[in-house]
Amino acid sequence: MDVSLEPELSDPVFGVGPAAEALSGQGVRWSLGVEDRQQPAARVLALLLADNLQQFRSFESGVLSDLDTEQLHDYRVSLRRARSLLSSGRSVFPGAQRKELLVQLAEFGRVTSRVRDLDVLLEELPRLCRAVGVVVDDGQQSFESQELRAALLRNRSGAFADLAGRIDPAGGEAAKYQAMLRLWQVVGSVHRIGGDDPGKDALRPSVVVAQATILRQFGKVRSAGRAARKSNEVSDWHRLRKRAKALRYGLAAYAPLLSEPAVSELVTRLRKLQNVLGRQQDHAVQIELVGLAGVDAGGRTALLAGSISEHLRREALKDLQNCSAAWSRFDQSSFKDDLAAAVTL
Repeated sequence: MDVSLEPELSDPVFGVGPAAEALSGQGVRWSLGVEDRQQPAARVLALLLADNLQQFRSFESGVLSDLDTEQLHDYRVSLRRARSLLSSGRSVFPGAQRKELLVQLAEFGRVTSRVRDLDVLLEELPRLCRAVGVVVDDGQQSFESQELRAALLRNRSGAFADLAGRIDPAGGEAAKYQAMLRLWQVVGSVHRIGGDDPGKDALRPSVVVAQATILRQFGKVRSAGRAARKSNEVSDWHRLRKRAKALRYGLAAYAPLLSEPAVSELVTRLRKLQNVLGRQQDHAVQIELVGLAGVDAGGRTALLAGSISEHLRREALKDLQNCSAAWSRFDQSSFKDDLAAAVTL
């Protein structure tokens, strides 16, 4: 069903602002601004999603060249921001298309994760080897550490081949990637071409939807944090990390509609919390990757992998204590008060 979300351009509220200029093709590149507070949420969120797609695709060549691992990092950030926007915009985007795009983005995200996780582990490997005493005094790596690195590089090569096979138009899995991009473009264009029935908040002012979204996400962060503090389970801290990331991405996306200086400080505090929680997740992933590489290499290298895994488990136990302390620092009334001030116009 085609649904028009375009009011008459003579309308004094909906017909002005950067979002309206982007819609009419007058702007060179759209960016969200305070003038867009009264624009329909469907228009603004679709434009934000389209901008995510533009940023995402700008990193493709850098990812394929595989010369700078930060290109993959930035590529993944654009992907996560799109997923966060779609998740929080369930009352705005067309339902069926939103759900299908989320499934495709999540599946592709898993393909990118394997490469990124191995990149992080390879960067950490010298430190981990030193921690278990397998680097000799002159700084040269032992045979076992070299073999472990070689096994990790082989796994990384296979993971990258899977990723490149999606992105490269000549790759064996390129059709899946192209289908994902087409759907992303469609959902980011519903304010122009229509689509499935939009969500119930599609025509509400974007600032109202942004305020409600941020407050809802904050509620989820507090619930997840207090549950994790009580259980001290790795899975609960991981859930908190994802909730905090969703709130950070939401604040960053909607900052121009809100009190931007206050939002910037909130984002910084959320990032500090995420950094602590992220180390817990990194160690859990690294234990698995080191174990697989050790099995692949065999012999004494497998023993080294076991020693590193045990060291990572000890670090993970310390992480649990750090997570609890980080949450206690974060879970203060000042954050709630500052958040309320940021979303109150």
